[in-house]
Amino acid sequence: MLAPRVALLSIAAFWTFYFVIITLRSTVIEGGAPQPPLIVQRLVVSVVSAATTLLLYLVIRRSTFPTMRRNIVMAGLLAAPAAFVYATANYLIFDSHLLTQLAQLARNGGETGLQLLAPVAPGDWDMTPSAEILGNAVNGYFYFATWSALYLLLGHGIEMQWMERHAATLRAAAQSAELRALRYQINPHFLFNTLNSLSALVMSARRDAAERMIGNLSAFFRMSLVGDPTADIALSEELFLQRLYLEIEGVRFPDRLTAAFDIPQAVCDLPVPGMILQPLVENAVKHGAARSRDPVAIRIAAFAREGLLHLSVENDGASAAAEAQPGSGIGLQNVRDRLAARYGAKAQLRTRRSGDTYRAEIVLPIAAGRG
Repeated sequence: MLAPRVALLSIAAFWTFYFVIITLRSTVIEGGAPQPPLIVQRLVVSVVSAATTLLLYLVIRRSTFPTMRRNIVMAGLLAAPAAFVYATANYLIFDSHLLTQLAQLARNGGETGLQLLAPVAPGDWDMTPSAEILGNAVNGYFYFATWSALYLLLGHGIEMQWMERHAATLRAAAQSAELRALRYQINPHFLFNTLNSLSALVMSARRDAAERMIGNLSAFFRMSLVGDPTADIALSEELFLQRLYLEIEGVRFPDRLTAAFDIPQAVCDLPVPGMILQPLVENAVKHGAARSRDPVAIRIAAFAREGLLHLSVENDGASAAAEAQPGSGIGLQNVRDRLAARYGAKAQLRTRRSGDTYRAEIVLPIAAGRG
């Protein structure tokens, strides 16, 4: 429902508008300047009606039902007694000459208050008091029903906006949780294999290579795990991570793994989801160097065209065809899920095999990539 301050403002605005419209209409009909006594009478009716609407608001606020239909029925029923209060006030102030008699009583001072109840001459009204009050009550019902409908609709609109914002917050939280989970889904085999390689270096007394591998491993995990998993990073930072990863894997396959980067300087500062290339590079190592006895080359390239950023990872080798099954790998599905959660249908992952070369390409919008 509406906040009390907004409800009070709506009441004041509604009856101020009523006072202005009634005064202007009377002025146009009478064809002259508005008479001060009539203005005072209308002002009194407006104040009484505003006070009645305030009571109506308090009752509606305390008796709110969970469904809009019941609230409308309740407001319609409560508008009836409020309309009779309005009609009675309108009759007493205008048709019974109450204000005139009050003014005379104030001037005369000593006359009895029974004058206030003195009947008005039959020629002073066209209808009986009950008919006059009933006729005004019909108009009054329209006024109070209109304000009640306005109040309920505004309150319902505000409630719907709050629910939409709350739902959007929940969706954002769910998306953030999904992105975090996907980002932290790093293949544990990479860590195990790295530790095994590190152990082999230590056992073979290759101290310098072991220290360099520990440094690369530490830098890789620090950069990949410390940052916000839902934030974008510059493409240059993402490529630095992949270089660290390939240097670590290069220790395992010193004679079989080579890497090449084809990255124009113009795209280095473009934002991309952090670690988005990791599963692709990891697959290239797993299905290339790890399964081949021949030298395997991994090529990472990027270019921008027509508002889209293209990132590709290629690997060759006899076993590259093993990864040619579309969407079969966990790593590829991880990338697809992250792109869908981050960009919806605006980004995609394409895979294809050409001979002994396997290529995975990410296409994502440049403008939407800024986080």
